[in-house]
Amino acid sequence: DAIGVVLAALRGARWHRRLRALALRGGGLATTTLTVIAGAERRQLQFAAADATADQAQLLVADHTLVVDRWVIRALDRDLRGLRIARPLADAARATTIVIEGEPPASGVPGAHVDLRLTGKPRRLVRPTELVLAAEVSGELERALAEVSLVRLPDGPIGGHGLAITLSSEAGVTTVELAGDCPGAPELVAFTGTTGDGCIARAAADAVVRAVAHLRQPPAAIADRRPLPFEPAHLVLPDGAALDTSPLRVADRAADPARVAELLAALAAPADVVTLPAGAPAQHLTATASRPAGAAITLDLFAGGVLARHGEPVGLRPAPGAWQLLTRPSRELRELALWLEEPTTITGVAIDDVRYERGAVIGAWSRQPGAPADAAALEALVTALAAPRSLGFVEPFALIHRVTLRVTPPAGASSEHVLELGAPRASGCPARVAGDSVLLPAILCAQIAALAR
Repeated sequence: DAIGVVLAALRGARWHRRLRALALRGGGLATTTLTVIAGAERRQLQFAAADATADQAQLLVADHTLVVDRWVIRALDRDLRGLRIARPLADAARATTIVIEGEPPASGVPGAHVDLRLTGKPRRLVRPTELVLAAEVSGELERALAEVSLVRLPDGPIGGHGLAITLSSEAGVTTVELAGDCPGAPELVAFTGTTGDGCIARAAADAVVRAVAHLRQPPAAIADRRPLPFEPAHLVLPDGAALDTSPLRVADRAADPARVAELLAALAAPADVVTLPAGAPAQHLTATASRPAGAAITLDLFAGGVLARHGEPVGLRPAPGAWQLLTRPSRELRELALWLEEPTTITGVAIDDVRYERGAVIGAWSRQPGAPADAAALEALVTALAAPRSLGFVEPFALIHRVTLRVTPPAGASSEHVLELGAPRASGCPARVAGDSVLLPAILCAQIAALAR
């Protein structure tokens, strides 16, 4: 940014008038020289510090003096510190990898040799152990690194080695090593790295050291308590079925938004950190993130209501209700509506051997074999069967009725829906639809039984 200001001033500034060069030289005002190099061409500009009381200032260029606005001198008059990157680790939150090695500076909290490596978003600790970090732990480190700010240039060479921080991102690699006292300003902490040597406030160095110390706590203290710390785009459920969140599909069938939302909430809910169970997991759940694309986590599900992110040294115990949602069969995530039709497009109803045909007038029905048709009862049944919703799933049962609906849309070919019913229960009406055994409202069994006679 500072260099951009200098270049912008060189491109955009205009002089007002020319003076004899001796006016600047003779007055001894030329205190700073700016040399611009473009290929083989070199051009020098000499100027004095801008007078705060004057509106204009002078530039010496070759053999003549130019009168310019005072802001031009302020834009061009830069010291070395002003041209340096002030916050070399400002992009810590966007780094793809953070590596921290070495010894904390003597001004910070003492400790053994540090060897940490963090990757990805959400932040995962991959060295010395595999662990998804709690957001507050990784956030503390990112904020501390971003606040490392150049406040002074050292008076001499920086000696010794300290805590080296390396950020890798698409823009490149940046390294900053915190050393000892700043030469010439012992109240500050010296650093060296890819952006050069400098000195930072001791409080900023101490904040980095504290954040690093927090990362070295036991895994149980720094692990993310959420089983899944990101929004998934695709999941492979414990029974092997695939669930996609956009568009919402489970096992290539429409999924119920409310029940999928319950599952995602259970995956994002904080759990209790517990000891990793011994033995092999009973099931697995794999999730792939929507952002960043491709990030994936496999959850190992153990007996006793404990899960663990695969490869991590600690387990998580969700609340009992959340555990039931995580292990719910995939079929229970399907859309509760079995189908959706306009009632007036249902032109035929067959219940076992009894057939009903809609007449030319809405509300008129005929029955085969011939017998009076209860038009009101048929309209009520057709309205219910135009958009039936499952109450849940049941085990296989004995069939007592078969219902076929013929749907004739205003345009296009006719289609059919088939329901196979069992004996009614206190909980509802068992039905088999497209191979699934589901539970429908009990009133349906009574309506169909009355029309089957």
